Amino acid sequence: MIRCGTIRARIMTWVLTVTSLALIAVIVWTYITSRQRLEAEMESKARFLADGAARQIDAQLGTLQGIVHGLALALETRDLDLPFAEARALQDECVAANPGIYGCCIALEDAAAPSGWDDHAPWAYRDADSLAYEGLGGASRAHLREDWYALPKHLGKPVWSEPYSWKGALMATYSVPLYTGPATNRVFAGVVTCDVALDWLEQLIAQLPLGKGGYGMLISRNGTYISHPVRPFVLNETFYSVAEERQDPELRATGQHMVATDSNLQNFRSIVTGDLSWLAHSSLRSGDWIMVAIISHDEMKASILRLARHQAGIGIAGLLLLTLATALISRSISRPVIRLASAAETLSAGDLDARLPAPRGQDEVAHLTLAFTRMRDSLRQHIADLRTTTAARERMHSELRIGRDIQMGLIPKTFPPFPDRTDLDLHAALEPAREVGGDFYDFFLLDPHRIVLAIGDVSGKGVPAALFMAVTRSFLRSAFRTETDPAAALARINHDLIEGNDSCMFVTLFCAILDLATGELRYANAGHNPPAILRPDRPDRPLEWITTPRGPIAGVVPGARYPLGTCTLPPGATLVLYTDGVTEAMDPRGNLYGETRLATHLAQQPPAATCRDNTDALLRSIHQFADGAEQSDDITLLLIRRSTPAPELRLTLTNTPADQQRAMDELDAFLDAHPLPPKQQYAARLALEELLTNVVKYAHTDTAPHPIHIHLRHTSPPALTITDDGQPFNPLQDAPPPPLDGPAQDRPIGGLGLHLLQSLGITLHYRRQHPHNILTATLPPA
Repeated sequence: MIRCGTIRARIMTWVLTVTSLALIAVIVWTYITSRQRLEAEMESKARFLADGAARQIDAQLGTLQGIVHGLALALETRDLDLPFAEARALQDECVAANPGIYGCCIALEDAAAPSGWDDHAPWAYRDADSLAYEGLGGASRAHLREDWYALPKHLGKPVWSEPYSWKGALMATYSVPLYTGPATNRVFAGVVTCDVALDWLEQLIAQLPLGKGGYGMLISRNGTYISHPVRPFVLNETFYSVAEERQDPELRATGQHMVATDSNLQNFRSIVTGDLSWLAHSSLRSGDWIMVAIISHDEMKASILRLARHQAGIGIAGLLLLTLATALISRSISRPVIRLASAAETLSAGDLDARLPAPRGQDEVAHLTLAFTRMRDSLRQHIADLRTTTAARERMHSELRIGRDIQMGLIPKTFPPFPDRTDLDLHAALEPAREVGGDFYDFFLLDPHRIVLAIGDVSGKGVPAALFMAVTRSFLRSAFRTETDPAAALARINHDLIEGNDSCMFVTLFCAILDLATGELRYANAGHNPPAILRPDRPDRPLEWITTPRGPIAGVVPGARYPLGTCTLPPGATLVLYTDGVTEAMDPRGNLYGETRLATHLAQQPPAATCRDNTDALLRSIHQFADGAEQSDDITLLLIRRSTPAPELRLTLTNTPADQQRAMDELDAFLDAHPLPPKQQYAARLALEELLTNVVKYAHTDTAPHPIHIHLRHTSPPALTITDDGQPFNPLQDAPPPPLDGPAQDRPIGGLGLHLLQSLGITLHYRRQHPHNILTATLPPA
């Protein structure tokens, strides 16, 4: 930072700043004044060229108009009382004497035509180097409907027609009305016309000095292009059709402005070059046409750019000389700063042992050098402290990750936990608020018909809560090894937790034993959130809360006794266990998810939804409610649904043909007692026969008897599982593909069994669970 009062500050501020500002001001002022002057010149040039071209065209067309008016006057003076041959002679003289006239026509009303005229609309015109004649007044009298005849008749004044193309040439027709009779009662008798070739117009317009990107054009009052640098526009397009095609309202407004005013100047985006331009227009006095001159802004910009470059070059040269002088003057001051900056670069690269220059004197550079020395010493100490802190933090993070893995390994994570059972559906989820947490759930079978369920929430968070959770789960498992009463087990857990609990931690805990055969639920609650039961068989009241009985939290009250509660979980009902992380989840405004919102969400779930579906749906609802707010507590869920067990067939036999036949007989007896649709019955028999034959013949390499386990579940769809202890073999991958090509008599025998099963819609799944091969065949839908 440059401080006021130093030599460097005075030099840099007063010399470079003032000079640079003055130079910039001169360049900006010159640019503005030059632009204004050039703009005025270009605008005047555009107006001058448009007016000048219009007057030149007026001079040419005015002469031709006078000739037609003279011929009309001669005919009116004689009141059309002249022979046809004389009229023809006047036409030929008019065309022959005026190179600008291509043709001349005298077209008369039938009632006004003198007797003896062979044609009522004789037309004389040029044909190469001679004159030709054509009669336009045929029997159809088509000329009476042409614009060049009808317009002057109805308007009562001379009219220029819209330009048109005739034999590849641009033409226009000027028509003068004829009148006969006394001055007080003049009657329309016809028109006198001259056809004028307009090729000379394009030559005149092309010679206008409009500069690069500029051009001229001639349009009619209707907006039709008479002359334009884009040749396809001529006679084919109008100002308005081009605006419509380009969807350009500004172009349409420009055309309307030109038609409404005699002359003016306006800005215009060229449709030829796309450049912003000046457009000047001037109306012709002799015809109903408009002359337009367009000059591009780029011509002005090029002139300004040349001037600006010249001035900038002079200014930059002067500024460079001034900079050089300033650099020489400040060199003695800047040398110490350069050395200090080099040392600072070394410091910034991480070399804190870099040597700094020795401070000299008491000026700003010396003070800065001392400051850098103190900063280097502070950085050395800070980095040393940071290394120690970082190493400790990394060790802590690593230990937390390991602790999380250990904690998550303590709870069941495989779902479904009992895939062979059809009488229950169970799913759980745990989302810690930190790396490790104090929530947990657990479940395990006491016997084939009873399952222990538990969910708990330890006070606090982090590592202490995780350790206390692990101890609680260990005490839980130990208590239920000897106790089959949840209340007694919970009292024992409370006693074990109180011993040596110097940290005064506690846990809310819900324990239950569910009898899957009867649906009896025996439970005890140590201050935990009340569970809920989803009852799809009661649409009017689908949700029940288990609020009583309830005892004190575990780990606080010595000798506490917990009341035992019982209820029945009917088939199809779902028990929902959760921790307060669900109901106390908060959104960014601090609102709680709450039990009301939980009850509403659970009651809205479809009856056919599985426990996994309900768990995932509830977690999504909580996260959607939180809307990105930080999770303040662990979220834990455990859902179990009791189902009516499906009929099943379990057999254990040996790899002998006799037992193979016995298996088929047992299957027939089972299907008689529990019928399946015909398609599934056939598939079940075929699958058992084919898969069992493969095991008996190929699974074992010795002749000793080996057990084979068969399990058929009467579910939807039914599934058949065969387990053997033979050598590892996956028939879905290791077996060669069946020979399906060629005549049937030429194919080798065998290899079609699995192909036949799959062709019937049977889904096969193999897995190896040492030392067993497990092959499951899921039957097709009925």
